[in-house]
Amino acid sequence: MSIRRQPDPIPSGTNFGVINTGHMTGPTQAAPFSPNATQTNNVTAEAVDKARESIDDLRQRLEALRGQYPEVDAALRDLDMITPRLDEPDHDPGTVRYVLQNLVERCGGIPGVLAAAQLVQSTVVALLPGS
Repeated sequence: MSIRRQPDPIPSGTNFGVINTGHMTGPTQAAPFSPNATQTNNVTAEAVDKARESIDDLRQRLEALRGQYPEVDAALRDLDMITPRLDEPDHDPGTVRYVLQNLVERCGGIPGVLAAAQLVQSTVVALLPGS
């Protein structure tokens, strides 16, 4: 019960329940302020294939623009960092998210490839734990 004139406390995260799309181990508490659950997502081959297709499409678009924009080479390097990590999406997801954000920012200055970069971002982020 809250003291008069003080707001109710707000939980630290947005997850007020348990949503499981994979396999869970360990104790799980579905209550505010209870972030102690371990979850492993089951990544389907279809989701990985979608991510690879989106990366291949963006790579082709960027290769066609190579030499016209200085950001193209950096964006291709970003793709080279992301591609091998698709096999182990739960290994260092923070780095993958950072590289994806850089990729989208770089592609924002290249006409005609921003939507393709955003598709790469959404398909790869869907593979990462906690997504």
